[in-house]
Amino acid sequence: MSPADYFKSVAPSALLLVGADLLCMFVLAVAGAGRDVIVLTGFIALAGALVAAALDYARRRRFYRELDALVASSEHPRWLAGMIERPAFSEGELTYDALCAIAKSANDDVAEYRRQVEDYREYIETWVHEAKSPLAAAHLMLANLEERAEDGATYERLQSVGDELKRIEGYIDQALFYARSEALDRDYLIRNYTLADLVNASIKSNASALIAAHVAPVRHGLDLTVFTDEKWIEFVLGQIIQNSVKYAKATDARIAFTGELVDQGGANECVELTIADNGCGVSAADLPRVFEKGFTGSNGRTHKRATGIGLYLVKRLCDKMGVGIEACSHEGEGFVVALRFPTNKFHYFE
Repeated sequence: MSPADYFKSVAPSALLLVGADLLCMFVLAVAGAGRDVIVLTGFIALAGALVAAALDYARRRRFYRELDALVASSEHPRWLAGMIERPAFSEGELTYDALCAIAKSANDDVAEYRRQVEDYREYIETWVHEAKSPLAAAHLMLANLEERAEDGATYERLQSVGDELKRIEGYIDQALFYARSEALDRDYLIRNYTLADLVNASIKSNASALIAAHVAPVRHGLDLTVFTDEKWIEFVLGQIIQNSVKYAKATDARIAFTGELVDQGGANECVELTIADNGCGVSAADLPRVFEKGFTGSNGRTHKRATGIGLYLVKRLCDKMGVGIEACSHEGEGFVVALRFPTNKFHYFE
């Protein structure tokens, strides 16, 4: 609180005091008091008012300046009450008590919200594990039926059912990873892996989708080592592969995985993994929003299965893991996603 701000707040009271001082001087003049007495009395009253105002300002200044600084710098305003001392003047005490009440209510609401989120996350994880049991049983029964299939047409139909079951399983895994993304640090183990191992595992996991869409994977320069969590990054790669499969060309479709060491020897040295397909691509208007939750763009209107969750989850997990991500595309020419893994191990422990 500056002196000017304080004066503005007490201006009405100050005007009343000045008026009272002038009235007292007028009364003394009417009563026949000498000029020196009138001036001395007015000066004493005015000096007393100024001293009282200065002392009052000094009491308020520390509290309000500290409060103003904390409001400007604090990332969590609900903690303000615990970061300042209770003032010694009545208005400050009232302000402090109000802040404490608001902070307690806000913290209680946040705690309740976190509890609900944690309960919901645990429910989703439990539901996923429960849902996988009947899916596994369905796969086994389907495999038995395929072995007993009497003609090729029946076998193909059973395989189609199997592909749909795998799609359901993929969506269930997506729900599980989405739920766990809020608490990734609880299930995050950083080790060194080669890009070849990570890419090959992702291709193997999504082989049926790639084969069904006639998408040929191409690999270049994947003998580089990165530091990451195998399970999470394979899920990220799987989501990118599924996105490419969804928008693949009808003929001669391919997806290329290319590794490269970028800014070698520099402060920002990293291993860049580029995943590029030759599908329908993304328009310039849609490209800045491809990582937004629920955004499907113009392509999503022609491909009814688009949900706008896959790439959003990819970006979310990459941010959590400290992996840089960037997308570029030209409509009709394909879609490219670049993942950047910092080579500095300390980056992962900041």
